[in-house]
Amino acid sequence: MRPALVLAAITFVLVCGGAAESVAQSNGQKVIHAFTALEKNRKPTTTFSSDVLRIYAFWKGESLAVGDKVQSVWIAEDIGEAAPKDSKILEGETKVYKSDDAGSFSLSRPRGGVWPVGKYRVEIYINGGLADLVKFTITPGVVIETH
Repeated sequence: MRPALVLAAITFVLVCGGAAESVAQSNGQKVIHAFTALEKNRKPTTTFSSDVLRIYAFWKGESLAVGDKVQSVWIAEDIGEAAPKDSKILEGETKVYKSDDAGSFSLSRPRGGVWPVGKYRVEIYINGGLADLVKFTITPGVVIETH
């Protein structure tokens, strides 16, 4: 192989290898992990009783930037005649103060009643882009928890 060709091949490998390395280092993609629960110190669950007072969506971020906005959108996917399918119930928003920030959003039981039985979800967004979602179910009767 000619010296000029060898030098060109080495330069190509070094440039491409350096580019791949910089992509790997800057691939700090923003991530949110979410789960639903009855309270902060309870285990995650996706099944709730229609008489619980409040449902929480806890989230934990990775590679977030200070000032990022984390939003929640609570949706009734299918609750029979109580509301049309995929009805938006409530939205919330908070700002991020550190790269691995964590927090929660909550949804209170309707006043003077119980939750309509059915399927729900909470969507968690980072700066307007969907980052995670958690589906959960409201059932009649007593509180059901996972162990």
